[in-house]
Amino acid sequence: MKRPNILLLISHDLGCHIGPYGNAADQSPNLNRLASESMLFDSHFVTSPGCSQSRSSLVTGRYPHSNGQFGLANWGWKMHEDERLLPAVLKEAGYHSGLIGVWHLHPWTLGAFTSVSNDVSTTDRSPEGFADVASFRAEKWIEQEADSNTPFYLHVGFWEVHRPFCGSEAQEKKADQLEKQRLPIPDYLPRNTPTQREFAELHQSVGLVDDGVGRIMKALERKGIMDNTIVLFTADHGLPFPRAKGTLYDPGVQVALMARWPQKIKPGSHFRRLTSNVDVMPTLLEAAGVEIPEAVQGTSFLSEMTNPDSQTDKDIDPCIFAEKTYHEHYDPIRCIRTATHKYIRNFAERPRLVLPSDIYNSPTRISITDDESIWSNRPEEELYYMDDDSLEQNNRITDLDSEAIGNQLRDRLKKWMKETGDPLLDGPIARHKENGHDD
Repeated sequence: MKRPNILLLISHDLGCHIGPYGNAADQSPNLNRLASESMLFDSHFVTSPGCSQSRSSLVTGRYPHSNGQFGLANWGWKMHEDERLLPAVLKEAGYHSGLIGVWHLHPWTLGAFTSVSNDVSTTDRSPEGFADVASFRAEKWIEQEADSNTPFYLHVGFWEVHRPFCGSEAQEKKADQLEKQRLPIPDYLPRNTPTQREFAELHQSVGLVDDGVGRIMKALERKGIMDNTIVLFTADHGLPFPRAKGTLYDPGVQVALMARWPQKIKPGSHFRRLTSNVDVMPTLLEAAGVEIPEAVQGTSFLSEMTNPDSQTDKDIDPCIFAEKTYHEHYDPIRCIRTATHKYIRNFAERPRLVLPSDIYNSPTRISITDDESIWSNRPEEELYYMDDDSLEQNNRITDLDSEAIGNQLRDRLKKWMKETGDPLLDGPIARHKENGHDD
């Protein structure tokens, strides 16, 4: 059997804010088309609401506390240098692997690729990561390096929709037009003029991602390799707004995932159970017929992806785990999320929200006048009933009728931490001195 090409497209800070998930539909025509030709994952999560940490799981199939990526690469954190990365495993199996745009992992990892584009963003943003540049270079890579005799893995990272949302006068003008539409705002954010403006800017940024995706898909079509290419589109974590990015609430860790593979994946189908980005690497390796490294902690969902009728929760534990240790500051949190409940364990006394600086200084955050929602003391444990409290506002951990489910999820989380060797069980995780930053 001819091995499939693999194209992985990942957007920065996007969450699920695209047309196929009911958001910014007018700015998502190419993504809408991709969704119609793909399987849409309804409940896909990342292992961490931080960029480098989430991406580390995507390309190792392991949790950040297991692979060493406790914080951001631009703050000095890096994975253990014996980690086996997806592009390296594929390269060893005969794949031609390429990297373009945002990577946001330590430079030592670049050796996993056969080819790395100029100015790839490892520890900070670079012009290459902007969607118009990254998609142009990906288009050229496909034209010049995609070989019908050798399968490829191409990883393309877009800077958008990271803040700042607008970087030119033309983009500001586009946001001006969108602002007049009074765009819908998620219920976890204030509905006011500053937030309306920010969502107009966000939507124009979504449009830039969409344009980039469209350009790359057309390149595949021109090359005549669409039918034997697995295309994945996803994001690293949630939107850069309060109660999203940097938190373990759903808006921080739930992201888009679409998978297109003609003749293998049913167009317009849905994957309904919970999945995690730690599962992506083993899934792609199985699809490529490559042995999955023993250290991988994720589980392939290939059989369910290629046979939607087989999707069932009878034999699969429908839960995901997520974590945060560092972003800019130490904020050790772990959680377990099932189809119906979320349990969060906070391992240090912190305010309700510890916000990344770009969010803290944003017009939306500044417009929030309810200090309690940000600065009140965060409880040690949080328990939410997701069916009737999707905004995760009503902490049920002390309710008498919640004792049994709280105990069960607490035990399952602790078991996972033990099985995966989470050092947080032994006490605080210190920042490495070489990171060069203080808390």
